Amino acid sequence: MQKVLIIGNGIAGLSCARLLANRGWEIEIWGKHQFFSPTLILNQITCNLLQDIWQLNSSFWNSLHLLQERKVCWGNDGSVLSIAEPSAVINGNSLRDRLWEHLLDKHHNQVQFQEVTVSIDNLLERQSEFTWIIDAGGRQSAIAQKLGAGHRHSFGNRCILSQEVRLTNLVEEDIYWIETVSEGWLFLAPLGDNKAILQIMVPLLSGEPASIFINLLKQTRYIQDCISQFSGSLAIFAAFPQILQPFCGNQWLAVGDASFSVDPISGDGTGYAIRGAILATSIIDGVASGLSSSDCLEHYSLRLQKAFDAHIQQCFQYYLKAFTSLLWQREIEKMRKAQELLQQTKNKDFTYTLKGFQFVKSENI
Repeated sequence: MQKVLIIGNGIAGLSCARLLANRGWEIEIWGKHQFFSPTLILNQITCNLLQDIWQLNSSFWNSLHLLQERKVCWGNDGSVLSIAEPSAVINGNSLRDRLWEHLLDKHHNQVQFQEVTVSIDNLLERQSEFTWIIDAGGRQSAIAQKLGAGHRHSFGNRCILSQEVRLTNLVEEDIYWIETVSEGWLFLAPLGDNKAILQIMVPLLSGEPASIFINLLKQTRYIQDCISQFSGSLAIFAAFPQILQPFCGNQWLAVGDASFSVDPISGDGTGYAIRGAILATSIIDGVASGLSSSDCLEHYSLRLQKAFDAHIQQCFQYYLKAFTSLLWQREIEKMRKAQELLQQTKNKDFTYTLKGFQFVKSENI
């Protein structure tokens, strides 16, 4: 039986483990039992992908808080756009824990977990044991970067301030909000039981975080009226796009945030992670079935670069419309650097494709 090492036990890493275990691979996962993960909004497409991969029972979906509508106040005119958008909201740690339990229940004979401090040294000691190494260790991981002698490019300084809040009794708990103010944008998602997660994006954390949080909330036209009080503690996490180059090499791949991380404005970070897991594991299985490793890895790199380029274009579309301050102009200029970096991929075409979870040459479709 061939063996894969997966570094990281977040959603991308666990999805890789599930897909490879389904194909008969032996899996070893290195990671930590506890780490911070933000609240996630899962759109219908992402929910469908999760179901296709994990075959979750109805009790899982029935336990989630469901949202039906998104209200957006973007820009300076104060108008509100209402969009029907069925979604599910769940704490990222909770989702990871449930997927982990499901993985062990279905594949306990194939999956081994090691809680280790991951370093390039302890990896190199055991590298020969594994057919493939998957770095799914998140945006802070440097394993794939060191395996490929690569570089992680960052495009900005912006971050998210996140805190749980209590809602007023008049708030409809199946609607979530996005609203801009002069120096950032706010995201409010109900969690059920009159609770919600409030996240505020700022272009640069310059000052005391709690004061910035309160100041920007007071500038909103709509969201401040939804909140009755704060609860819990304020969390801060990086929210600027990053990309690793190269994404892959001889018998290794980077997946999820370890390959590229997106701005939360996409609303689909989980979707990117899951689609990356599907592609990575299909390529690994394709190489095992006899496809050219170099061709498969070239396709993997091109697909991820094009996905990242499309994300940067989306960020431009939103931020150029909403923000004119010097700090935001600096953020926008840094994203132009991403476009320059990816310029050479724009006219390249794909010679492979996915058919279900199988990686095949395009002419075979």
